This record gives sequence, C-alpha cells and structure tokens, in this order.
Amino acid sequence: MELLQFRYFLEAARYENLTRAADELHIAQPALSQSIMRLENELGVKLFDRRNHHVYLNDQGKLLRKRLIPLMESIDSLKDELWESVCSSEKTISLNFFAASQFITNCIIAYKAEHPDVKFQVSQLETMGGCDIHIDSRASVYGPTAMGEIQMPEGAVRQEILEEEIYLAVPANSPLAERESVDLRQLREEGYIRLGNGWQLRQICDNFFHQAGVRPQMIFESNSPESVRNLIAAGLGIGFWPERSWDEQPGPQVKLIPIRYPVCRRDVVVTMYKQAQEKPAVGEFVDYLCGYFKNKY
Repeated sequence: MELLQFRYFLEAARYENLTRAADELHIAQPALSQSIMRLENELGVKLFDRRNHHVYLNDQGKLLRKRLIPLMESIDSLKDELWESVCSSEKTISLNFFAASQFITNCIIAYKAEHPDVKFQVSQLETMGGCDIHIDSRASVYGPTAMGEIQMPEGAVRQEILEEEIYLAVPANSPLAERESVDLRQLREEGYIRLGNGWQLRQICDNFFHQAGVRPQMIFESNSPESVRNLIAAGLGIGFWPERSWDEQPGPQVKLIPIRYPVCRRDVVVTMYKQAQEKPAVGEFVDYLCGYFKNKY
C-alpha cells in the first residue's frame, strides 16, 4: 500500500463520486478507479458499494476513513514541523530582506565560504515576523520616511548598517549628463524607468517625487534592478540608482548625477529579533554583515 492510494481513497470517500474526485485530484477517472481497486485487493475488503454506476462508502470504508484522517493530517503537518526544527537549529539563520538584495546575497556567499556549516533560510516576505533577521530600508532622517513608523517587536534590536545617496541615472549621451546636479522639480517631462511596487526602494523614490510635487512620466517598470539598469544604459529613459547597495558601478553608458532637491538618501537597516539573539550564529552573521558593508565602502 502506498500513501498516494490513501489520499486517493479519502478524496473518493469525500465525494462518493469518482468523476468529481478525479477532477479534484487532477487525474483520469479510470486511474482513480484502478487505485481504489488495488487498495481493496491489498486490504482484502471492499470499501465502497457500487450500484447503478455510483459508489457508496460502506462500513469498512467508513472505518478506514475514520482512522486515516488523523494520520494524514499528522503526515501533512510533518513537513512544517521538520522545517521549523531546521530553522530553530543553532546553525540555521532565517533571513528576510527587502533592501540591498544583490549586496546581501554576495555577503551570504562570502560568509558561507568561511562558515560552510551555517545554513540560511532566505525569504522576501512582507511581514517582519517569523525570522531571525529582517533587513529593510527607509528614507534617511533628512526627509520623511516612506514607510512610516516601524512598530518594533519587544526585545528586537534594530540598527543602521548603511546610509547611501540615491542618484539620478541618465544615459551618457543625454543632455542631463552634462549637469553637476539636478532638481526633480525641473524634470517633470522626462521619461522614468523604475522598479515595481514590491520594492521598498520604489516606495522611497516615489516619496521623493511627492516631496518635489512631481508626477513623473513612467515609460517602463520592472521588478528586476538589472533590467532597470540595462534600459537606462540603452538610452530609453532615466531612473534612480543607489550609491552603494546595488554593489556595482554603472558602465560608460550611464552617468550618475547628484540630486540637490529633494534630499535623496536612504538607510539600510537590520533588525535582529529577540529569539534570534540566543543563537550565536545569528549574532556572528550580523557582525559580519555590518563589517562587510563597512569594509566594502
């Protein structure tokens, strides 16, 4: 007997209709019928009464269903329990981040090379809970934050690991490339290339436009920073470029221009949760992360 046979049986018992059960399982109805017949042969009892092309769960089938349901629920929860066990391991770091993704990825790779026994569970989830470390960004104190006040969980430690300028990236052959600085209020008619809504950097940059009282002309939007960079380099528009956290400098096709109004800066911030502070590997990685940023710049 196989686990899949029991799953098929429970679905058939649920509907007492093989066609509907097969549809729910995304298999052909004959395949479901054959699976149930094999299970009945292996158990040595009939589980359904068959009358006029319909199936009805008999007493033996009802008993099997009663015993199987808690067993299958336990099996289904086993994966989550095992994963929680892994995450609670002293050598597993659960990391959720929304900022400086390329930079942090490179940092993880470098750290793993020195600490091969440490494991990472990496995610990009909207919630700040359920992880050891959360990394996000906010507009610097020089301007209003796009994120609002962060409600910190009790015992969490939050610290800035990077402050960076946000430049205006323009094609090298654009007239804007000749300027020493720019004012966003004077660039209302320019075509902008920007990140998608899921990025905190997008929210922060939208806030810069709001401060300047500008409704930008958007010509392209992408969830890939690489695509944004490449499109600007191709001369298709202008966009924002973080000074440090994209971890690479633009090629000769792109010029970075300081923005004099509004103040365009952001902080990259790491939050370490209370439960994670008891795991030495987490604290060691946060120290390494802060040092990695400092040494890089």
